[in-house]
Amino acid sequence: MIDLSRFYLIDKRALSIFFFHTGMMIAFLGSLNPWFMWPIGTLYSLPACLFLIISMELAKSDSGSYYNRTDSLLPILAFIILSYYQIFIRSGNINGYISNLFRIIVFYALFKVRPVEIKAFCDLLSKIMGGFLIVSMFFFFLYLLGFSLPSRNADFNNLYSYTNYYFFMIDDRNLFTIIPRFHSVFLEPGHMGTMTVMLLFTQMGKWKKWYNIALIVATLISFSLAAYGLLVGIVFLSLWVRGIHFIKKAILAVGLFAVVTIGSFFYNNGDNLLHNLIMVRLEMNDGEMAGDNRVSDSFRADYENLIKSSDVLIGRDRNTESFGNSGYRVFIYDYGLIGLFLLLVFYLVSFNNPQNIRAMTAVFIIGGLNFIIRGHPLWYANFIPLYYVARCFIPKSSTCESDVN
Repeated sequence: MIDLSRFYLIDKRALSIFFFHTGMMIAFLGSLNPWFMWPIGTLYSLPACLFLIISMELAKSDSGSYYNRTDSLLPILAFIILSYYQIFIRSGNINGYISNLFRIIVFYALFKVRPVEIKAFCDLLSKIMGGFLIVSMFFFFLYLLGFSLPSRNADFNNLYSYTNYYFFMIDDRNLFTIIPRFHSVFLEPGHMGTMTVMLLFTQMGKWKKWYNIALIVATLISFSLAAYGLLVGIVFLSLWVRGIHFIKKAILAVGLFAVVTIGSFFYNNGDNLLHNLIMVRLEMNDGEMAGDNRVSDSFRADYENLIKSSDVLIGRDRNTESFGNSGYRVFIYDYGLIGLFLLLVFYLVSFNNPQNIRAMTAVFIIGGLNFIIRGHPLWYANFIPLYYVARCFIPKSSTCESDVN
């Protein structure tokens, strides 16, 4: 006899997990500013928070609640201190203090949930993003082949102007380039490239899966120097974390890189995408890398003035939000050395995992590189993958089941 109750009774546990995944996905994507989330601006933590509150309330009625981590107090306290310091030091208004409560709840849910649920979320997100990027790249290649696709003009905060083809966008500054850089529905190639690399970091040992191959391809056609650098880092660190000898692979990779580099200088007399978008930016001019254009010249001068003054302790207000200002300099300029110290404390207590020293070390290397190049250390899209690898990733050779349950 058919049990009809199965069609109308919903398991609270499954529903709670669904709300957890939904809330975290909203937070993750919101930090990257895809065009379909522009209408809510920086308020994306509010809907994310609401879904997570519902998830935690549903979990309370479950005898085996999975919001049961006992080591979450220090990370959440460190985040509260850091986030409210940032608001206070920059003279934030009451709205900033209130909206920060939503961010606190998102981080609280992340720190309280069991590692196995974070793993499930990262796997699900990798599949969803891999699937979406396949569709996005398909339409992007149709565009490159000359197909006429529906589009509209799009503008973001008077800083970015695009032709929006819905599944991908073309920066108006690149409309007349032969092959523009791919960044799907996100603001910049660097935004998308960093996101795909961070997701690949959570997928160590599974890069042959179809969705991870899609993430790799999207990373490569972003032509983002930051994403390339991070990708090289996680390739070798993933082998080290999993205890795989990689000396031979490193030698092979270096040889392949040398061949590709030399080839880019000779192919079509150097007039090719790889040479123009990547290799030229690696050249050194007066001791500085040509591709180190994370900040404008005017901001660089202001920053040099800052670090020679007493303002370096708490930072300064920026009068303008100049395009291209990103990376560690901006964070120090905004919040000073005290803010940098509080950030380091937050990362230390959040990623501390003596049971997996290699994973923790790899996270600090990748997190440090990302902070130096891209900045935005508190973006959910940067923090969640790093947190998973540091605190939840267990190599297949491990027999420690308690760490993932």
